[in-house]
Amino acid sequence: MAIDAQLGLIVLAGGLGTRVGGANKALLSLNGQPLLAHILHQLGHCSDHIIISANRDIAQIQTYGYPVYRDLPAYAQMGPLAGIISAAQALPEHIEYLQIVPCDLPRLNANIISRLYQELRKQPELDIVCAADASNLHPIVCQMRRRHLQPIQQQLNSSGKHSVRSIIQPYRHAIVTFADSTPFTNYNSSAMFTSTRSGATTS
Repeated sequence: MAIDAQLGLIVLAGGLGTRVGGANKALLSLNGQPLLAHILHQLGHCSDHIIISANRDIAQIQTYGYPVYRDLPAYAQMGPLAGIISAAQALPEHIEYLQIVPCDLPRLNANIISRLYQELRKQPELDIVCAADASNLHPIVCQMRRRHLQPIQQQLNSSGKHSVRSIIQPYRHAIVTFADSTPFTNYNSSAMFTSTRSGATTS
């Protein structure tokens, strides 16, 4: 059951995979399933409107049954902000809240999405909320009001920074800190996939 009919979910799977030798990280296998399959299994019930941002292997990614959108030509290879703006165009007009998640955090869970939603709903003045654990801020796990797409697009059109942090910290935001860091385990190197296949544990 969706958290709210007004909540849309954008899965960012359009990176260049530079830390994994140029491979499509979304399709790398973890415990017998692609990373993308893990994140969709974990969060697929959080929203009735899920969009995947991807720039290659489109036909294979479409087999998961969700709309897939490439970066708009004007924003090609400009990082996660490009994925957010390009995918958001496909969300219905009634979607008021946008949850952003990357494909390389396969342990993310619905509780995190729900907590971010609750925080954003209870503070109407906020533009965006993001997750953190005791050690790190995780700006790529963020939820925003739809109105915040306008400054994101302005940021993309500027010559300044195009990081996710750049569309959080200057704006009205809140940070939700989670005691358990496990859901934020980032699979971002070839060694992590190799050790997982061999049966070793990763941290």
